[in-house]
Amino acid sequence: MTEAQIQSSVEEIVTLALSGRGLEAWEKFYHPDAEKIDLDGISIQGKEKVIAANQTLLGNITEVRTFVHAGTVVKGSRSFIVWDVDFDVKDLGTINTVEVCIQDWQDGQIIKERFFA
Repeated sequence: MTEAQIQSSVEEIVTLALSGRGLEAWEKFYHPDAEKIDLDGISIQGKEKVIAANQTLLGNITEVRTFVHAGTVVKGSRSFIVWDVDFDVKDLGTINTVEVCIQDWQDGQIIKERFFA
């Protein structure tokens, strides 16, 4: 996959996420062997488990004040998406941060995704 192809895919992911269609992005862009490491440092492996964890988090959001795409960089087979977020999550409290989502791409899909704040 070229940097231009990854850039196009990342733009589609951002558009889908901002329009509340994250599930579409996950189904399309997560590799079957995807691994996700969220801000808590816990590794989740396998596309279905990653999607389930994402859906659980979204289902527990009680209020969103900010959800903004703050920038993107693509270099080689890695993309960086910067999000500015401020929302409340049931049983977790408030998440108010600027986070970087680092994605490694393989075979046109995300094989590894890590979040840092």
